[in-house]
Amino acid sequence: MIIRLTIVALLFGVLVFLVVRAPVYLPRLDANATPVPAEDSYVFGFATLTNPLVRLIVVGRFVPAEPARLRGWQRLRRDLRDAPDTVLEGVRFRVSPQELIRLDRYERIGRKYRRDLMELEDGTMAWVYRLIEESGIEAVQD
Repeated sequence: MIIRLTIVALLFGVLVFLVVRAPVYLPRLDANATPVPAEDSYVFGFATLTNPLVRLIVVGRFVPAEPARLRGWQRLRRDLRDAPDTVLEGVRFRVSPQELIRLDRYERIGRKYRRDLMELEDGTMAWVYRLIEESGIEAVQD
């Protein structure tokens, strides 16, 4: 029984280390990535980043979020499209520059997505991840 508990504790410790300190599961940061600001930033999540478990795994800590709205946009699959009379529901959360780099790696900034600074309905500014326009075979691959 003690051996099993020791193994479980060891595996849990390794898992925590991988999530918090060594995100080997995240792709490398692309050379075309948007520069990261020197101070903490808000991020607006409207798809997978609304999930607290995804934020924990990607950012490396529990990241509390609050409801937020982005006016003039609607979600179209994994991206946003102009929609002047619409409000997109999502969440807003605060991250450090290092945590923003982890989010950039997760979103494959410069290769698949870009990070745009947008004004939320409450007047605060937040980074929003948007698909880079794709063409050819890249447009049909997921």
